[in-house]
Amino acid sequence: ASDAVPQDCMDLEMLDGYLAAIVSGPDAIQPSEWLPQVWSEGNKSAAAAFANNDQAQKIMALVLRHLVGIQRTLGESPTRFKPLLYLPEEKSRGSERMPPEGAAWCEGYMAGVKLRDDEWQPLFDTPDARDWIFPIEALAFGDQDPEFAEWIDDKEKRASLVEELPLAAVLIYRYWHDRRRASAVRERGSRRSAAETARKTRERLH
Repeated sequence: ASDAVPQDCMDLEMLDGYLAAIVSGPDAIQPSEWLPQVWSEGNKSAAAAFANNDQAQKIMALVLRHLVGIQRTLGESPTRFKPLLYLPEEKSRGSERMPPEGAAWCEGYMAGVKLRDDEWQPLFDTPDARDWIFPIEALAFGDQDPEFAEWIDDKEKRASLVEELPLAAVLIYRYWHDRRRASAVRERGSRRSAAETARKTRERLH
């Protein structure tokens, strides 16, 4: 909401989804790559007009702390994970608020996915995992893409998708975490095998 950032700067809901995708994906992504899009989707060179270096460092520290908090919750306390969703201003009955729409969070999440489109493809090609990311896609793109429009064309359908978001995010995080761990184990095994082969070769030469 600050005048110090471009008009299309992510709000906190979108940022929360964006960071959730970044910590959940197949590869580690450095802040220098993902940070510009936080300030402006339309201009990758955009940045906030910080008053001074102290303010810039403070804001960056807060963003990184939030990222670490999301990663820690997804990895260590998954049942406590909750997307940060704004509630609509309009009221449904008396003082009761309407349920959150979740679109901004999901748009942020898919923006994080887009940073590594090709690397995320195995998840989309896996039937079960494809189901996990579907509610995120539907809420992110339903207002523009006819493929998803029928899934958000009434409040009950949208609310049902929103309810799926916490579990979907946890399952996606685990999917990539398990793949990265398996890849690391294979890599260590390959290095050990290569080292053993080299040792035996040296022994034969001697």
